[in-house]
Amino acid sequence: MSRIFTHIFNILVGILILIEGGVYIFVNNKDGDLHFRSIIMSVLLLLAWGMSYRKQLTSENPSAWLIVTIIITIPMILPWLFFI
Repeated sequence: MSRIFTHIFNILVGILILIEGGVYIFVNNKDGDLHFRSIIMSVLLLLAWGMSYRKQLTSENPSAWLIVTIIITIPMILPWLFFI
């Protein structure tokens, strides 16, 4: 696995996490209150993604951490499948 692929893939995943988090936070905005569960989930996904990205760059086995990143994207993909 090349470093270029690692950087491009992880940048795209990070952007998708930010976009989806923003969509959920502001779509679930009721009565002017931000949706607390969406904020917590977005922060946890960003934290997990950041740790996985760092491990991909520093670990001796970056492919294993790429699989972790793919697993992190599952909660992002599943809600969109129900809207199709």
